[in-house]
Amino acid sequence: MAGIGFHLQHLFSKETYSSKLKAYGFASLVTAGPWIIITAAIGLIQAVIGRFPAISSADKELFIFTVSYCFIFSQILFSTQQLTATRFVSDLIYEKKYNEIMPAFLGLTKTTSVLALCVWIPFALISPLPLLYKLVVLGLFLTVNQIWVLLLFLSAAKDYRTIGYGFLGGGAVAVFGTLLACLNQTALSFEAYSLPLILLLGFWVGMAVTLYTLFYTLLKTFPDWNTSGQFAYYSYFGKYPKLLAAGILYNLAIWVCTWIIWFGEGARVVEGSFLIHPYYDMAIFWSYLTILPTMVLFVVSIETRFYLKYKEYFNAVNHGGTLGQIKKAKEKMMTVLGQELQRVFRLQLIFTGVVVFFAGYIFEWLGLDQTFIQMFRITAMGALANGMLLILFLVMLYFDDQQGALNSAAMFFGINLVLTVLFLPGGLDWMGLSFCIGSFASSIYAAFRLTAYLKSLEYHTFCKPSPVKGVAEKRLEKLGRWLDGMDVRESR
Repeated sequence: MAGIGFHLQHLFSKETYSSKLKAYGFASLVTAGPWIIITAAIGLIQAVIGRFPAISSADKELFIFTVSYCFIFSQILFSTQQLTATRFVSDLIYEKKYNEIMPAFLGLTKTTSVLALCVWIPFALISPLPLLYKLVVLGLFLTVNQIWVLLLFLSAAKDYRTIGYGFLGGGAVAVFGTLLACLNQTALSFEAYSLPLILLLGFWVGMAVTLYTLFYTLLKTFPDWNTSGQFAYYSYFGKYPKLLAAGILYNLAIWVCTWIIWFGEGARVVEGSFLIHPYYDMAIFWSYLTILPTMVLFVVSIETRFYLKYKEYFNAVNHGGTLGQIKKAKEKMMTVLGQELQRVFRLQLIFTGVVVFFAGYIFEWLGLDQTFIQMFRITAMGALANGMLLILFLVMLYFDDQQGALNSAAMFFGINLVLTVLFLPGGLDWMGLSFCIGSFASSIYAAFRLTAYLKSLEYHTFCKPSPVKGVAEKRLEKLGRWLDGMDVRESR
């Protein structure tokens, strides 16, 4: 994200409040676009639907939880490739092999689409919903997955305005489509599930607008088309297996508490298709929204100011700097990193503290009871720790500490899994506590691990053995070449 972060810094450098407000707005959309879109769009859609009492609560729930499931499981599915593909694209950019970026995009798009179809098929077989509704779910699911893919490649783009406007435009279309459906509900409600189907279709169109805007931005950024070597990144799964495991475990850790709680007190099933827990799902949803400042500051601060010092250090290492120059560059880099981490933590702690303090007033005004408020306070503190864990996790990957990132993700997943199972019989009063404990324990471990690793950074930089091509890498590389060959044969 540093490419976008540097350009956003120009807006922050201006002293006017409007420029700073614009910078934070674009940073929010670029760093957490899908998350903000689903939050804002569903919030507005709920408000619109609420103005039409004739729309049943069952129709509302079906639509909302269908969208939620599409986002949740697309995130899990994409985590199987995210870090590995990011490393591959980063290496291409570092080596200035820009003509190989679009083939990698095509390969990742095809692989993600096949995986998404494999996830959708069991749902389609089990769910009693109409086939047409399930086909629209597939369309939305594929679209959201492709948005994740595009965002990975657009991390190197500099056209943050187009990216931001793409998310805004897509959200606006989704809300407008919902309003049209509600205004014409009598004409549209000709059979069961027809209104949720139209609402879902309108939301899908909105996400499609975002998708095509991002794709247009990608074409402008990397105009060189080339279809050879689309699956070359497969070799990186064998070359960097810890990246693969770390990405999967971290994303599983985020949702494992939710999946287990779906079978606890207060959980229920929507239309025989979606397990939900109204209290916990809503609490974790709003809790993650509270760590938006951490995500924004990571891009506009840590990944810009810190990155400059990081680059200076490795320039000294790679271009024959003396030991004194290398140590001096490291000292500057460590100072800036420490300052920025403290800055992010202080701001997020203050923001979360204010939200937790006023949660009672806010949610009571919205008509929610004390059980939910208490649960939200616990999950909000957990989200605070999880935000810091995410930053430490990414900084580890900056320094190629893949083992540290894997250990942190495994610890996060293991604690969340075990404690959620142990706390589940305790009912509503214990829900959210496992996520909070797991997040804090893992972030503390990650902080100690990163500190220890950076103390011996010279050793890891100069003495770390080069990766040797193993059996798994050779087989995956061979699979990639076979898929590329098959793709060429089909094109003929």
